Amino acid sequence: MSNEVQNPASCQTAVSGSAFSIHDLKCGNILNYDTAEGEILPTVIDWQDLKWLTEDPKVFNLVHSPIPLTEEWLLKFGFSDKDYKRGYIGKDFKSGGMILDFVLSKPFSKGEWNSTYTFNFEGHRFSKIEFVHELQNFYYCLTGVMLSLS
Repeated sequence: MSNEVQNPASCQTAVSGSAFSIHDLKCGNILNYDTAEGEILPTVIDWQDLKWLTEDPKVFNLVHSPIPLTEEWLLKFGFSDKDYKRGYIGKDFKSGGMILDFVLSKPFSKGEWNSTYTFNFEGHRFSKIEFVHELQNFYYCLTGVMLSLS
C-alpha cells in the first residue's frame, strides 16, 4: 500500500506536464501567463478565464502554465517556519474557536523520496503538492477558504 493519499476528485489535478482542464482550476487560482510580448507573469484566474478554458482549452493552455510551489510563494501566502520544527512550514487557519495547523513538510525533509512539499495525514500518509494552484485547491478543500496572497 502506498503512503500517498488519494485526494477527492474535487481536489485532484492533472497538470504535471499536461494541459489544464476545467476540473483543475477555480476562481482565485494563480497561474503563469505568457504575454504576447514574451513575458511570463503570475495571473489570478477569474470566471472569464474559466469560460475561456471550456471554450478553447488548446489556446488557454498555450499561454498558461502552473507555478512551481516554492518557499517564496508559501511566504507570500502567509506561511512561516518560525513556530514549527525544522523541515516544516505552516499557516494557522482560524474559524470561530477552532484553529487548524496547515503544515507542510519541506522538500527532502523526510528523505530523497519527498522531492516536493507534502501534506502529512496521520503521520504516515502524504499528499504531494507541486504547484501553487494545487496548494490553493487543497487548502480550500480542507478549510473552505481560498488561499490568497497576504
